Amino acid sequence: MEIALKIDVDTHQGLEQGVPRLAEMLERETVAASFYIAMGPDNSGRAILRVFRNRGFVGKMFRTKAVAMYGMRTILSGTLLPSRPIALSFPSTLRELKARGFEVGVHGYDHVRWQDHLDDIGERGVRDELADAFEVYRAILGEPSKSFAAPGWRTNDAASVALDTMHLDYRSDTRGIVPYRCVVNGQVLTTPEIPTTLPTLDEVMGRSDLRDVAAVRDFYLGQCRADALNVHTIHAETEGMSQLGNFTALIRALKDRGALFVQLREIASRLNRAELPVCEIIRTTLPGRAGWISAQGPPLALA
Repeated sequence: MEIALKIDVDTHQGLEQGVPRLAEMLERETVAASFYIAMGPDNSGRAILRVFRNRGFVGKMFRTKAVAMYGMRTILSGTLLPSRPIALSFPSTLRELKARGFEVGVHGYDHVRWQDHLDDIGERGVRDELADAFEVYRAILGEPSKSFAAPGWRTNDAASVALDTMHLDYRSDTRGIVPYRCVVNGQVLTTPEIPTTLPTLDEVMGRSDLRDVAAVRDFYLGQCRADALNVHTIHAETEGMSQLGNFTALIRALKDRGALFVQLREIASRLNRAELPVCEIIRTTLPGRAGWISAQGPPLALA
């Protein structure tokens, strides 16, 4: 059973507190992982406007106890309190992750702007977001990033095409089943897409049938497939903080089952791009997640 841990870091707090805790635990457990870090400002407070756009957002906030999880400093960041830079506040943390053998990739620039306004900012805005994010990464680590993971699993045609011109090793922007290549307006893009395959913890937290740690652990053990790649996205703000003990228990249970943990760059290095299925990216919704996400569509038969 192969499992790729994709760790999204969305906030200043997540990078400051969650990432070091996760890195220490994963190193102690000898578990490989890939970290994707938002490179720009922490404007988490502006996400409150989702209450007017995304059905179910208020319910998710209560179900996941978001205020207690994130804290008021993060909840108000970019509104009543000034936004703080994320990656540039802790450049040594990114360098330490790389030095310790973890993969480090780009998780956008302004996470909230991308997730909430991707379709509003236009092609120029998309390219600016990408340029700013990849420049911060280069400034900190001294080399270009070879991967990208879209904030909130949201992408569009402009973003897909722009990323394809950057000659990345792969991208991880969608939810799906297996690695594939994307089709945009009839054009098959080159860059492989490695989708997240498992539900995230914030999507299942608070479910009536998952009331305790053992139930959540058993849920994920049942979700992981022995005959396929399992890509599990976690968040530094969740599994790296209040849920670290529970996540550690899951890691140990997976190891007991013989799970092999791999980084996404390792998966990408093994892919034969010519043999990957070709799929359109569709928009859909998922239980426990407010608003739309981008997902892998059915395979297309090429002429």
